[in-house]
Amino acid sequence: MKSSKLVLLETNVDDCTPEVISYLMERVMDEGALDIHILHTIMKKGRLGYLIRILTKEPEKFSKILMEETGTLGVRVISIDRFEAKRESKEAKVKIQGKIEKIRAKRSEHGIKPEFDDVRRIAEKYKIPFRDVLKEIETQI
Repeated sequence: MKSSKLVLLETNVDDCTPEVISYLMERVMDEGALDIHILHTIMKKGRLGYLIRILTKEPEKFSKILMEETGTLGVRVISIDRFEAKRESKEAKVKIQGKIEKIRAKRSEHGIKPEFDDVRRIAEKYKIPFRDVLKEIETQI
């Protein structure tokens, strides 16, 4: 198990549309954030809003993005330690509808998990429900 120093950025917004929030999520992940969480919340004066949390190693970069995309006036910065299980990424071949597909999977002492993007790619390619592809891949690996 290894430990790493990370930062959790937080801000509350009450004047963003769901489309703005959706775009923010995509941009933040495309820009290299480790994770993003959006929670519905009730803010002061009974306003409905969102609590946005971004896990990153680059607080200045993502604080700027939060301000640009949401108009928020402030971002809380919380230093955290994160423990991670030792893991490795392996490539595997699986048979789907008689054809061989390559997938990546993360393997740790606690199990193995196929990469989401690979499962999605196969589900879309073969027009098979995601859950069914995931189950088939897990059976094979």
